[in-house]
Amino acid sequence: MANTNPTELEFASVFKDKNGIIIITMKDHRKLDQYDVININLAIRHKTDGKPALKLFDARANWSMDKKAKERAKLEHSSSVTKARAIVVSNFIKARLLKFLQGFGSLDYPQEIFTDWDEAYQWLINHQFSQKHYDKEAKS
Repeated sequence: MANTNPTELEFASVFKDKNGIIIITMKDHRKLDQYDVININLAIRHKTDGKPALKLFDARANWSMDKKAKERAKLEHSSSVTKARAIVVSNFIKARLLKFLQGFGSLDYPQEIFTDWDEAYQWLINHQFSQKHYDKEAKS
């Protein structure tokens, strides 16, 4: 399978696994700037070959983003191609806060917040299976 090797950035690792899931693992790092956001999105696009993908974002490390990085992330988000995204955070309080904040926005794809990596991965696998089943039904 193409693009399975991890792309190691100073602040994150981007990997495409055997199921085609893009796994983004943040590392303990300084505050990310706008160029870091561009770099990680380029790595993700390379792994997906520009096609829609399932993404698991492991955000449990200690990191943050400066104001320009957040603005750039919004721009990058609008051009990203995501089928579904699972976000893993370090504790229940962060998960509840993100779920609350998620309610104020809308996404073009399903997204869930988890505190357990295995549960997040399984959710993506189930989503992948249900999407394939839906696609087969639609063709019939």
